[in-house]
Amino acid sequence: MTSKKIKDMKYLLFVYPCDENWDEVTSNQTIATELSCITKSDEIKFVFGENHSIFHFETAMSQPELTIYVELILEESPKFMFVLSQTTKNITSNMDKGHLKDFLSINKRGRKSKKENPIQDFFVKNIEEQFIENYVEQDELIKRQEQILQDYINYHETSLSIDEILDKIHQNGLNSLTKAERKKLDDYSKEK
Repeated sequence: MTSKKIKDMKYLLFVYPCDENWDEVTSNQTIATELSCITKSDEIKFVFGENHSIFHFETAMSQPELTIYVELILEESPKFMFVLSQTTKNITSNMDKGHLKDFLSINKRGRKSKKENPIQDFFVKNIEEQFIENYVEQDELIKRQEQILQDYINYHETSLSIDEILDKIHQNGLNSLTKAERKKLDDYSKEK
């Protein structure tokens, strides 16, 4: 039994946001990142405006499989409507012919384009800057959440016994106690 090689298909995904939380850069970046997980080429091309986005990419998924995948992306992002179509040779547009030709060309096996592509460079640069900015924001948010959790634990819980807390005061002074240790010591002294 010989296995058939699945031919990669080129697709156009038209996205129309219908959620006020839609952010042009971040939302499109999220969709492009998710689509990059199913492409064999490193290249996903997209253009977007305030009320639409168009993605062009190549994948081995069939259209029904890809439709399910896009619906999964939809569950994790601000809501949008979409139209998914295989790319055909007969496409017309009022887009500049050079831009349209570049948009519809996808390099096989991740090869770099021989010509400079200022439009793609612009999008890549903006996406990288946005990714770095989002990463820094997420990192700061995680650090703040970790500190809040640690403060909560320090205030509400301690595994030290009263004798261990007294030993700690003797060795390091009263200022070395956490809020939880002070609270436990105060509660103990009120019981006496």
